[in-house]
Amino acid sequence: MNENTLIENAILAFLHHYPEHNWTDDYKVLLSKVRALNEQPKTDTVQKRGRPAKRQRKKETASNATSKEAVKTT
Repeated sequence: MNENTLIENAILAFLHHYPEHNWTDDYKVLLSKVRALNEQPKTDTVQKRGRPAKRQRKKETASNATSKEAVKTT
């Protein structure tokens, strides 16, 4: 339950118990604003880490000795 839901319930309780009050019109406007906030889609933000990971670069690439040999079939 979020804060907007609690505020909406408080406004509805006020309007239910005091329908003839001077502030009724103001509370109805406020209720429509709070309901509009509740209907907005929630966007989840993904927190990005600092810098991207990079592999260590070497001056010379390691060559595989077995790949240089000729394939022998017996």
